[in-house]
Amino acid sequence: MTYDLNHEGGRFGIGKLVRYWQRLDLKSQFLVVAALILLGSMAILGEWLSSQIAANQLRSRAESGALYMEGFLARHVDEENGRPLVVPEKQKELDDLLIGTDLAKRVEGFRIWDKDGTVVYSTDKSLMGKRLPSEDIERAFAGTVVAQLEEHHDDQGIANEQTARPLIEIYAPIYRPGNHDVIAVGELYEEAEDFIAQRSRVQRSTWALVGATTLTIMALLYLIVRRASGIINTQRETLKSQLENAQALADQNRSLRRTADKARMDASKSNETLLNRIGSDLHDGPVQVLSLLILRLGQTSGAGNQRDELDPSRLASQVLSELRELSTGLVLPELENLSIEAALKLAAQRHEYATGSIVAAHYENLPEKVAHPLKICLYRVVQEGLNNAYRHAGARGQRVEVSADGSVITVTVSDKGPSPDQPIASAGRRHPLGLQGIRNRVEAFGGTVRIVHEPGAGTSLIVAVPLESNSA
Repeated sequence: MTYDLNHEGGRFGIGKLVRYWQRLDLKSQFLVVAALILLGSMAILGEWLSSQIAANQLRSRAESGALYMEGFLARHVDEENGRPLVVPEKQKELDDLLIGTDLAKRVEGFRIWDKDGTVVYSTDKSLMGKRLPSEDIERAFAGTVVAQLEEHHDDQGIANEQTARPLIEIYAPIYRPGNHDVIAVGELYEEAEDFIAQRSRVQRSTWALVGATTLTIMALLYLIVRRASGIINTQRETLKSQLENAQALADQNRSLRRTADKARMDASKSNETLLNRIGSDLHDGPVQVLSLLILRLGQTSGAGNQRDELDPSRLASQVLSELRELSTGLVLPELENLSIEAALKLAAQRHEYATGSIVAAHYENLPEKVAHPLKICLYRVVQEGLNNAYRHAGARGQRVEVSADGSVITVTVSDKGPSPDQPIASAGRRHPLGLQGIRNRVEAFGGTVRIVHEPGAGTSLIVAVPLESNSA
């Protein structure tokens, strides 16, 4: 039960801390975060400096110990068959130097090691001749001085030589006279109380300096933030007023854009209605009259007479053909209930039926619904692009590619014929809309029109229209 209460209390404490944090103004939050970051950074810096100082002090003590062993003790080491040897006479000299003297008060012990870890000489006679390999010895034989601080020394757990005094353990290579070949390793245990006291003094001084620097930086930071806070508050009020004005303008612009989009859609619908009416009037009026005229002229002409180019019946047939093409191009089928893909497929199919040509098509990732005026616009793009491909390229390589990426729908109508300024001989057809009309329609929807001609590869009509403001 006690655990549950403490748990709930801890949870409520965190919630209270969060609410208190949220009530703080921006200046206070910045100061708290900056202080935490600064304290953390200075703590890391202080710890790093302290560790570096301790490491440098230990390295300095190790180097002095290595020089001592090399200068005073190495001369007692001889060689026999490539192995280090300390003869009895020199062992006695070392004992007299290291045991029971003033030097022994500072040096806890001394050993000389062979490469295989055998103790050649030791102030602790019970260790002589024993084999006690270690990584420190191997590193020293590689020419590295190894030093480490032991707070509670236990001599590798093999003897009862334990002491509460901290010691510095130093391994240093002993070189063969005249060259730098390592013949043995000397190990020295040096009393470390003075070393630790000195290190503590230096570390305290370092932390005091880091602390003073931290307080100074925090004080300067507080003064800077306090000074900047007044400026920020003034600028905040100004920005708030400007933001409100900008928001009002943005709302007004959105309203105007919606109105403009609606007007554009209505204009497109009206334009298509007008084109459909003109196409229907052409079909129901002049086309019917011309059909009747051609029928009457055919009755009055002799069946065997050969007609020339200016024969009234022949001229009337040409006019009728062109009027039918115009009315067919202007009148759209019912697209209201068709998807954009189905509408564009229908445009290609009508072109194939009217011209007897073949159109390759590919549709990818098309949306299910788009604004009806945009559907009509793209229908006209495919219609006009295929008409141009038929007129200028003789229907060679006609292809329609339509794709959408979520923000833009792209229609490409291409062929494999010559450029538009180099038309080839083909059945004459009039195009009721024209490229300029297509460009005007597409730009009304915020889109772009490009005509790309590659010599020997054909011509492409590329139309890209944004979907964001033209969705259903």
